[in-house]
Amino acid sequence: MVPSDKRLEMYIISSKELLSIEGIKEVEHYFNHSEYEMAFEGLLIELTKLGMYPKGFNFLEWKALGERFNLDKESVFDESIWGKFLIWGKAYSIQ
Repeated sequence: MVPSDKRLEMYIISSKELLSIEGIKEVEHYFNHSEYEMAFEGLLIELTKLGMYPKGFNFLEWKALGERFNLDKESVFDESIWGKFLIWGKAYSIQ
C-alpha cells in the first residue's frame, strides 16, 4: 500500500496541468510543510471549482484518502468541500 503522503504527491503531480500556477503553489506549500490534510483539501477545492479530473482519476481511491485525512469529518478552508467532492467525484464515475 502506498503511504498517504506519497499517494497525495502522485495526485498533486497528476493535477498540475489543470491548475493555475497560484493554485498549485498553494497546494504544494501545504504539502511541503507536511500539512497533508490542508494540501488535499486545497487540491479538491481547486479541482471541484474547475470541474476537471486529473489523468488516471479513481474516485474510490481519492475518497479513501480524503477519509484517511478526515476530510469527511473536518475541513479547514471550505466546510462543504466533502459534499462538493462527492458530487464532483461521482459525476466522473458516470461519464
